[in-house]
Amino acid sequence: MNKLIVVSGPSGSGKTSLMRQIMKNEVVSFTTRKPRKGEIDGLDYNFISIEKFEELMEQSKLIEQVEYSGNYYGIDQEEFENKMSIGNAFVIVDSHGMLQIKQIYPNCVTLFIYTPYDQAYKQMIKRGDTLEKVEERLKTYTEEIENKTCYDYIIRNNHNRFNVTKEIINKIIESEVDVVEKQ
Repeated sequence: MNKLIVVSGPSGSGKTSLMRQIMKNEVVSFTTRKPRKGEIDGLDYNFISIEKFEELMEQSKLIEQVEYSGNYYGIDQEEFENKMSIGNAFVIVDSHGMLQIKQIYPNCVTLFIYTPYDQAYKQMIKRGDTLEKVEERLKTYTEEIENKTCYDYIIRNNHNRFNVTKEIINKIIESEVDVVEKQ
């Protein structure tokens, strides 16, 4: 049985950059937000209209959905099943999404990746987010940090320690996948 790695953490924590260097098989979420500079439809997110999102919800095609910073995010059942049929996969969601996924897929491994507030702030500015958007997205930082106790693993991504953090996550995934393969 393939393993799903469910990753959460505050904006600017490095979770997407880290996971994309570690694993290739990403379950891509739908979102109603506009793409950031450099984001690619179908790779970073499936960017859709609010109407299309509501249609997916009405048809019960989303296994997870959440509203965050005035935008909707969700994971399509078909996308999820396709990625899981290929092999071990990862998905990036918030803590609400993690709990929803864990209910339907209890075999998942949950990782919480975070970085100190000031580092997250700087990282978001560096990637091109507006000051207004950074402040809006970091309003939930404290709440997200408090939710970290709900996860199997908590990883701090320290400034200038990206490769060390990546190696830690690699070891966690290797140990979890080995457990599955030995059963």
